[in-house]
Amino acid sequence: MAICASRARPPVSRSLMRRPGALRRISPMRVSAHLLRSSLLRSSWTVIDQGVVSLGAFLLNIVLARHLPPAEYGAFALVLGTLMLVQLINSSLIFYPMSIRSTVLAEDERQKLIGRSLVLLAGLCLPLMLLVGTGLVLMGRADLLVPLLLYFFVAQVQETLRRGLFAEFRHRDALIGDLIGCLGQVALVLLLLQHGPVDLAEVFYALALASSVALAVNYWQVRADFRDLRRLRATMADFWSLGRWSLANNLTGASRIQLFLWGLAALFGAAATASFQAAHNVINLANPILLGLCNVIPQTAARKFQDGYGTAWLAARPYALAGALPILLCYGVLLVAPELVLHLLYGAGSAYAGLVLPIRILAAGALLGYSADMVCSYMHGVDAARLALLINGLGTFAALSLFLPLATHFGVAGACGAVLASSFVRLIASQWILSRMIADGRQPVV
Repeated sequence: MAICASRARPPVSRSLMRRPGALRRISPMRVSAHLLRSSLLRSSWTVIDQGVVSLGAFLLNIVLARHLPPAEYGAFALVLGTLMLVQLINSSLIFYPMSIRSTVLAEDERQKLIGRSLVLLAGLCLPLMLLVGTGLVLMGRADLLVPLLLYFFVAQVQETLRRGLFAEFRHRDALIGDLIGCLGQVALVLLLLQHGPVDLAEVFYALALASSVALAVNYWQVRADFRDLRRLRATMADFWSLGRWSLANNLTGASRIQLFLWGLAALFGAAATASFQAAHNVINLANPILLGLCNVIPQTAARKFQDGYGTAWLAARPYALAGALPILLCYGVLLVAPELVLHLLYGAGSAYAGLVLPIRILAAGALLGYSADMVCSYMHGVDAARLALLINGLGTFAALSLFLPLATHFGVAGACGAVLASSFVRLIASQWILSRMIADGRQPVV
């Protein structure tokens, strides 16, 4: 898949209002600088919170990659990746529309909407858990049925409550639960490793326990209200209307990586999947910035959407600019010194020490894809998820068209090359469609 004072005006606006005529004298460059500074301050807690979430996922992957055989770590990557793919249904049909709708509601109405969202989530999770369980049996991993399904349900409820905090820009409050849930799971796995080797069932039980404690904290913070369930059907229809394009978009985007994981497993075995996942773990070092921005940009754009696409983009763009420099620095290091990063993360004798070229290719692709990610995030805030779907659909088509010939001849590096090509296509498409949106105001562009 995360700032209070959501209705406060930026400091520059208050100072200008105290001095009549100041707005005419201040230069556009100074206004832009003030807006950028304001965006940095408002997004800081978002990035910190997402940093904790991404750090937890990153450390968990590194710990398991170091202690599990490549084949078993590959199985973990496949199972967890499939679980995250299924979660996108909840993310698109529950989390996303709830965040967009509740961000403009009063507190009591927001709590009622969160209550209805939790009820809808429970109903949606039942068929999803059946689907996941069937997949586990077909994979021959029935041993993971109980721990994995338990973890999935608890994590979905906790994420709903967490998104309720995001809608109020309460990322600082969400940080408490995320510290417990995300870093707690790493601590529990490390504790298990102190007593000897662990299996995947024990890992998922640890994840479920940490998520349960985080859920309790988030529920106390949100105080969901379940007394307005008579509007449940109307909420469900509204969520479907808003989230269906997001669902198609998210599944299209996520399928690129998941199909690569399964494709490599089919071509070369689970060890190749483990290598691809290990390379992605390194690229995911920038996830705190990316996901933090994607958690704040849609809400920011949604609040300005009534004034048109251009105004909404002007409100969201400072956040994208604020993240550009750290993104450039992070991926720049991976382009210049991937060997050092691999040595630090996996050790000199690791089976993943030779992933220098795949990491360089993925880092180049991530740099190209950053702008497209920010534009697609903005589109989700202005009811234009279908356009984000078009962008990601073109990228997925390019990736899948190139995967088989490149992976067959160049292995994991070839699969990464297909990701790079996908990012280039998404970059071109996103800039062209955004320019049309701004030029056409609020008129449909497709």
